[in-house]
Amino acid sequence: MNNLWNMLWVELRKTLRSKVPQLTILGSLFLPFGIGFLLFIARNPEISRKMGLITAKADLMRVTATDWPSYLTLSAQMVAMAGFFFFCLITSWVFGREFIDGTLKDILAVPVPRVTIILAKFAVSAIWSSMFTLVMYVFILIIGGIFNLPQGSLRVIWQGSVLIVVTAIMTILVVFPFALLASIGRGYLLPMGAAIITLILANVAVIAGWGDYFPWAVPGMYTQAMLPSGDSPGVASYWVVILTGLAGIIGTYYWWKYADQSR
Repeated sequence: MNNLWNMLWVELRKTLRSKVPQLTILGSLFLPFGIGFLLFIARNPEISRKMGLITAKADLMRVTATDWPSYLTLSAQMVAMAGFFFFCLITSWVFGREFIDGTLKDILAVPVPRVTIILAKFAVSAIWSSMFTLVMYVFILIIGGIFNLPQGSLRVIWQGSVLIVVTAIMTILVVFPFALLASIGRGYLLPMGAAIITLILANVAVIAGWGDYFPWAVPGMYTQAMLPSGDSPGVASYWVVILTGLAGIIGTYYWWKYADQSR
């Protein structure tokens, strides 16, 4: 256990000394402020008419985010989609930087079991992604309050908060296999390319009716739970997400344990 805490501390220090966390935090601010900007345009038609293409986006916002339930649902969808890319970037950086910086052999030479190193890296990825979600969530509430959206009862806010938290947890879990891709690709390019393909396949799976069993589609489907016509995925879908996360951890561990690490 001491080894795990020590490795966790090492990984946290490496992360905090980098500028990447600052960039991801800026990204987490951009998402709610983007929604806020569109809400502002939607509520000011005279400005909207001068904005060209943005007008269509604002009209869509006027329909999809008119109250707190729909606004929080839209925010959860941002976590499931845009958050997915940021979480992939975070995980890819945590695992891929050892190859890019040429520090892999150094860290593997440390007299610590490799499973401890892997768990520490996954823990840092999860903590970092959670902080991303927390910052985004705080500004989501602030912007919703500024625009004084209707139906903002404590019950609705609580349900929306649970929706965002559970969506974030599931998204973090389904991103874990990208740590294996970052290790195999020895960097960031392979996992980020795979993330784009995965998001496309998730949309196809939902359209084809297979979304319940495609782990990367489940978080997005879950975000519909607050809508009157929305249905939550079945119990099997949650198990698919959990098993996907476990598969990512186990697969990454065995790759780090048995793959040729001579470079």
